[in-house]
Amino acid sequence: MGNYRSIVVKSSNGGFGGPLTITPTEKQHKIMYLIAGGDRPEVVDKICELTGMEAVNGFRYRVQEEEMAVAVIDCGGSLRSGVYPRKGIPTINLVPTGKSGPLSEFMTANMYVSGVSVDEISLLKD
Repeated sequence: MGNYRSIVVKSSNGGFGGPLTITPTEKQHKIMYLIAGGDRPEVVDKICELTGMEAVNGFRYRVQEEEMAVAVIDCGGSLRSGVYPRKGIPTINLVPTGKSGPLSEFMTANMYVSGVSVDEISLLKD
């Protein structure tokens, strides 16, 4: 069994949405990241360090949606920004993209946060 901890993720100045509280479970314990170029961002490393979750590169490996606790993306457009919130998966966007595009109705403050860097991620205080 994993020893998971919850985090809070806020938007930066210029960002949108949140704060999101991410609480991993035995069933939902993976961070799926889809980053242009495939490099694992510092945000993912910090989330792993604080929560105990496992990170998976979504461009290289398939992740079952029911195992995802959160998706981390770097989308300046609107498609990836709305896809995962539409599926009920909390989404962290490194780019400060607001509500736009055909899936904007799913980019709600309780499912989506943008403009995120390591400074906007902290452990949830009891």
